Amino acid sequence: MKKQIEQLSAYQPGLSPRALKEQYGIEGELYKLASNENLYGPSPKVKEAIKNHLDELQFYPETGSPLIKEAISKHLNVDPARILFGAGLDEVILMISRAVLTAGDKIVTSEMTFGQYYHNAIVESADVVQVPLKEGGFDLEGILSEVDDNTKLVWLCNPNNPTGTYFTHNELKSFLERVPSHIPVIIDEAYVEFVTAEDFPNSLALQEAFSNAFLLRTFSKAYGLAGMRIGYVVAAQEAIEKWNIIRPPFNVGRLSEHAALAALADQDYLTSIREKNARERTKFFNLVKSDRLNPSQTNFIFVHTSKPHELYEALLKVGCITREFPNGVRITIGFPEQNDKMIEVLNNFNL
Repeated sequence: MKKQIEQLSAYQPGLSPRALKEQYGIEGELYKLASNENLYGPSPKVKEAIKNHLDELQFYPETGSPLIKEAISKHLNVDPARILFGAGLDEVILMISRAVLTAGDKIVTSEMTFGQYYHNAIVESADVVQVPLKEGGFDLEGILSEVDDNTKLVWLCNPNNPTGTYFTHNELKSFLERVPSHIPVIIDEAYVEFVTAEDFPNSLALQEAFSNAFLLRTFSKAYGLAGMRIGYVVAAQEAIEKWNIIRPPFNVGRLSEHAALAALADQDYLTSIREKNARERTKFFNLVKSDRLNPSQTNFIFVHTSKPHELYEALLKVGCITREFPNGVRITIGFPEQNDKMIEVLNNFNL
């Protein structure tokens, strides 16, 4: 085994509703609000698409996901040769890291961001620099100061998981203007479909000016396909060709591809999800204690507290499973009745 694997541990999901009921003696329904899933689920058209292709399960999928690649190409107006699909963004991050990083290379990212950037860099014996957050968000100036000749990848999560914060178009543009053009800047926009802020980056437009700006997106969040595992990167064609060598030949399943096609085609449904999420998100920021919440452009809220475990348990008692962190609790925005229960807890809790 690689020695550096000893530094890591396998991903540990939270306890299931059944296990939590047994541990805490809870009766009644428990709602999983810990994984930032879209509780409304995908477009109804997705289920029909899956049903229509159930007779194809014995066949391997087409390699490279050509149908959804063509659809994304038209949707984003980018050359299909610049798109690469993976079994969720986890696999895309793994492919990029495996293709690029060697021992002694360096990645630069932020602290308190998506852990797979760090995880995959360590597996490849690379060094990791995690710049402290600034006012709960990415410190782009601090990240820029850490970029040097050994830097092979810069990872930016926007909006950021788990904090929910974002940086603006002008901030990203200024950053890209000063990063050496040979260093890939990977911009992870897993939650972009939930964004309503007008100054959020137009990363596709920035790609036209900065060939080292690479974009990650997924069907797992707003599109409601977390269980189907399909995400993608939009990058320079030369990079895609190299990363494609790493890609397992049949990594995205047939049903996942057809589900994504149906989800992408129903933009009216996606709009309705964004609007519902934004309405419910606003409720949290109407709290008197809203200064203890990070500003969010996602489908989750990060609550700062000195008593994260106590808050986690208080939310659990009203039937809501959330995600505990050392300095706070991340709450996935749920249905109105669930959100109202959690807001009542937050109102009464001494953060």
